Amino acid sequence: MTRRSPRRPIAPILLGIALAPAALRAEPLRYDFIELAAAGDGDARGASLRGSFDFAEAGGSGLYLHGVAYGLSGEDGAFDIDRRGFDAGVGYRRAIGDFWALEGELAFRDDRFERNGVDGDEARGLRLSVGARGGISERVEVRALAGAFDAGNRGTELVGELGVHVYATRTIGITTDVLFDDVGETLRIGVRVRF
Repeated sequence: MTRRSPRRPIAPILLGIALAPAALRAEPLRYDFIELAAAGDGDARGASLRGSFDFAEAGGSGLYLHGVAYGLSGEDGAFDIDRRGFDAGVGYRRAIGDFWALEGELAFRDDRFERNGVDGDEARGLRLSVGARGGISERVEVRALAGAFDAGNRGTELVGELGVHVYATRTIGITTDVLFDDVGETLRIGVRVRF
């Protein structure tokens, strides 16, 4: 009786073959950018401004500064709601080749929520997150980040981000991401300019 060798899953092999040529054409990761986006969380809508400044070479390991600010307003039944957020700090990325990086961020975060003009949940504190970012093709980049936010009286909250960035040119692209926290999910769609 002959012994068969164990079957290997074919899907990861096919995926690797499919992505290999795309990875060869991908842009090295660049962390110098500014973006303006429309943002929404449930019935609240608004705008978001985000940016990053890099201290390292494109595609290399190093430090970067980052920040995001957003304001949302809307109605929830009989209540007018307003949410304001600010998050800024320093990050470090460890390059994995030119096209992928592991990231760690330390930031100060200010999250305010008002209902009918009365302060509701307000939290200020430090956020610590880790994740990965990479170019999956010449024009498409993905990012996933998860961490914890010391939200003061609200306790420690889980936070995260999932994003896809599609570039029409080497410098201008469309960005879409979802920011998660214990208060809700904020969807952002906008335009990014890389430098």
